[in-house]
Amino acid sequence: MTNFFLTLLMFLFGISNFAQTNQGTNISTDHTFDKGSSVSIQNLSAPQIRDLAILGKVWGFLKYYHPKASSGTLNWDYELFKVMPKILSSKNESERNKILLNWTASLGQFPKKNNTIENAEIRYKPDFGWINKSLGKDLEKSLMNISQAERKAENHYVKIYSEDMPIPYFQNEAAYSQFKYPDAGFRLLSLYRYWNMVEYFYPYKNTLEKSWDTTLEELIPKFVKADNEINYKLAVASMIAEIKDSHAILSVWSESPLYEYQGKMRPAVNLVFIGAQPVVSESLEEKNGNKNELLRGDEIISVNKKPVAAILKELLPYASASNDPTRLSRIGVNLLRTNDSQVEVEIKRSGVTKSLKVKTLPLEKSLIGENSGEPAFKMLKDNIAYIHPGRLDVKQLDALMQTALKAKAIVIDMRTYPKETMFTMKIGEYFFAKPKEFCRMTKGNAVIPGQFSYLSDEYMSNIKIGKDTPDYYKGKLIVLCNEDTQSFAEMSLMAFRAGPNTTIIGSQTAGADGNVTAPIVLPGNIKTIFTGIGMYNLDGTETQRIGIVPDIEVKPSIQGILENKDEVLERAIRFADEA
Repeated sequence: MTNFFLTLLMFLFGISNFAQTNQGTNISTDHTFDKGSSVSIQNLSAPQIRDLAILGKVWGFLKYYHPKASSGTLNWDYELFKVMPKILSSKNESERNKILLNWTASLGQFPKKNNTIENAEIRYKPDFGWINKSLGKDLEKSLMNISQAERKAENHYVKIYSEDMPIPYFQNEAAYSQFKYPDAGFRLLSLYRYWNMVEYFYPYKNTLEKSWDTTLEELIPKFVKADNEINYKLAVASMIAEIKDSHAILSVWSESPLYEYQGKMRPAVNLVFIGAQPVVSESLEEKNGNKNELLRGDEIISVNKKPVAAILKELLPYASASNDPTRLSRIGVNLLRTNDSQVEVEIKRSGVTKSLKVKTLPLEKSLIGENSGEPAFKMLKDNIAYIHPGRLDVKQLDALMQTALKAKAIVIDMRTYPKETMFTMKIGEYFFAKPKEFCRMTKGNAVIPGQFSYLSDEYMSNIKIGKDTPDYYKGKLIVLCNEDTQSFAEMSLMAFRAGPNTTIIGSQTAGADGNVTAPIVLPGNIKTIFTGIGMYNLDGTETQRIGIVPDIEVKPSIQGILENKDEVLERAIRFADEA
C-alpha cells in the first residue's frame, strides 16, 4: 500500500515533464467563456439527461474525427457551450437532432481518406453503434460520413506519443485553473472530455462489465448536481473509478479540500483485508513497545462508531482499482483517517471486542514502509536464494547471482516494484535457454480513434526475456505476488512465467499492466492518468483487471499476522523443499 502512495507522489512531481498538457495552448483566440460557460441547469429531466449524453458523444466524436474540430482553429470547449443551451431547451429528439446536424454541417466540407490496407493486426475497431440509435437518418449519415474523413496523424488534442512509447498524449487541453468549483457547463465539459478519452483511447474499455454509454448517463446528474467544490471533485473521483484501472491515480486526493475531507491524520498502522475484514498487519506503537494502542492482528469492527461495512459502502465508489482485492487495499490506508488527534476504534482482539481511543499522526508520518534495513539478497534455509527487486541495485546482480545459481531454488519477491526496471530483463538472462516472447501489446490510433492494433513483430522483438544461455539456471524459480504487484511488476511475472521451471505463489495482482498515459488534465486543474497500452497474454487473453493468477494461492491469515509470519514466503520455502 505504501508503494501506491509513493507512486502518487511520483505522479504529482512528474507532471512538470508534460507542461504543455497542463497549461493548454489552444490556437483559437476565442475568449467568450473565459469567466464561465453561462450554462445553468436547475431541474434536470430524464429527456435532458439523454440529450446531454448524445451531445457529449457527438462533441467528442467531432473533436477526434472532424478535421476542422480537431485542427485547433476553433476552441472546441467553447463550441460546446454555444450549443449546449440549445440542446437543453430542445423539445424532442427530432429538434435535438436538427440542432446537432446544423452544428456538424457548420464545420464545413473535408476531403475523404483513400481506402488503404491496414498493415497492423487489429484487435478492436471503433464502436459507432450509438450513432445508429435515435439520431435520425440525416445526422447518422453526416456522422458516418465524417468517420471517413482524411485526418492527420497528429490531432491538435491527441497524438500517439512516439514510436518507442506509443501511449496517447492528450495535448493542448486547457486546465481552467481559475475554477476551483466550475459551473455546470464546465463540470459537464470535464465529464465529456474524460469520457471521450476513455471511449477512443483506453485499451481496456471492453473489460468493463457496465456499458460505458450507461456510465455516461449515470454520471451526468452527479456532475450537474455537484453543488460545491468537494462534490465536484468527488464526482470526478467516481468517474475515474468507473474505468476499473489501478493505474488511474487522481491528484485531488492529495490536495485541499479532499485531503482534509478524508482526514489529515491517522494511526500509524498498516491494514490488510482478510476477506472484507480489515486487520492490523503492522503497528508502529507496538514496535515502540506501547501495548495500549492498535496491535498486530486486531480486527477493525467500527471507526468512530460507524461499522466498517458502512464505511466501505461510502468509500468503494471512489476507489480506483482494477479488481476487488486492490480496491480494498486502496481503501485500507484511508479507513482510519480523521482530522482529530484521536480516533475511536472498535476492535476484536483474541476473540474479545473492545473499544480504543487511538492517537493519530499526520498522514505522511503514519505510513509504515518496508524495512529498508533488510538486504536485497540473502540465502534462506535449505539452500534457497531470496531476491527482493525493490531494494536491489542491478549493478549488484551479476555478483549475487554467482551464489544464487548454486541454490536449489531462487525466490524473487515481486510483492513490490523493482527499484530499477532493467532488473527483469537482466536477471532473465540467467533463466532461459534462448530469448522468449511472453506477451502481446496494443496501441491506440489518433487517425482512427477507437481502433487498437497489435504492436508489430519488429517492435515486440525487443520485448523478449532471456538470451542464448545453454547453462541457464535449471532449479526452481519461485515468484511471489499479491495486490501490491502492479504494472511493470506484473509484466515481470508474465516474463518469468515463460520460463521452464517457474512457479508463482501468492494472491491476485493489481490487474493494471501496460504503460500509462501522459498526465490528463480536467477543468479545475485536476490531473489523472490511465493505462495507455494494452497488455495481453501471448494467446490474446486479458491480463487487465484479472492480473496474474498465481499457480499456488496463498493469502494472509489473522493467525499468521499474529505470529508475525510471512505465509507466502513460508509456502514458497515448502514448495522449494518438495521433491
